[in-house]
Amino acid sequence: MDELSEYAVAMTNFAYNGLKTTQTTHMETVKSLIHDFLEDIRLNLGQKLESSVHGVLKLSATLTHQAYTQLPFENKVLCTIQNLYMFLVDDIADDFMEELRCFGQNFILNNPHNHSLLRSYDTHLRYLSRYYGPQRHSTIVKSNLDYVNGRVIDHEMEKTQFKFPPGSKLMPMFLRTKVGVSETMVSMLFPEAAYPEEEHLMRYLPVVAELMMFADMTNDILSYYKEFVLRDEKTNFVANFAETHDMSQFDVLRNLVSYAPQLIKSVFCMLQDQQDLLDTVQTYFNGYIMMFTAHRRYHLVELFEDEGYLMPYDEDS
Repeated sequence: MDELSEYAVAMTNFAYNGLKTTQTTHMETVKSLIHDFLEDIRLNLGQKLESSVHGVLKLSATLTHQAYTQLPFENKVLCTIQNLYMFLVDDIADDFMEELRCFGQNFILNNPHNHSLLRSYDTHLRYLSRYYGPQRHSTIVKSNLDYVNGRVIDHEMEKTQFKFPPGSKLMPMFLRTKVGVSETMVSMLFPEAAYPEEEHLMRYLPVVAELMMFADMTNDILSYYKEFVLRDEKTNFVANFAETHDMSQFDVLRNLVSYAPQLIKSVFCMLQDQQDLLDTVQTYFNGYIMMFTAHRRYHLVELFEDEGYLMPYDEDS
């Protein structure tokens, strides 16, 4: 079987030989799988974020501080603002869902937005053109519009108690690419000040897909405890994929844990002779993981409390 065929099989069948759920409790299995994933990617926790900000602003600043360390200061500020909008749209979009439905169309037509947050969001996306080249900036805008539309679809799925029709195999992955906003997160790594597009676009473009998929899968893995053990969420990727492929949510989690580290290896292989990009990507990998393990939003310190596997939270995390 050629490499492309193997990739297709891995993504559609999630062929995996791993833990047996029949031999462990729910909590033990979740803990074991997340532990294996963190070990496989060789997490480096590094220095704690020293900041007095709270809530999603704290989370946004944490992600920037840890994952975008090597960027110029102006870009770090923009990354923090971008992260803030993403978390707010994810968390409180129900408060302005009707306005959110029209955000993309109003943005394209340059029409005013009724909600003050969306007006600021619009201004931010346009302002990014000063710091990112035309290819990256247009990609960021497109990704954010996808994210907003995906958030609206997610709302509609919950509202209508949507059920996937028989044979719907690709829709969960299609939805995942909309709500993950990973393309924006990866694109923000390459501002003009550090990686001018005319010189560097074709150097980093080959690894973009792996970086995006790693971000999405890592989110699914490290949010699993929060979303399926502490809560009972119904419309995220793990639940959707399990439903459409006649799998248990455990099986989906297992295979994400198996596959995600392979993406890191692939990226490192492609960048082995490009140390500047390798350093940028390594920092992003470590920082992105650190956000999940260091912030109370994901409850992972509590998950591993008995073992002391993760460092305690900062007081203001």
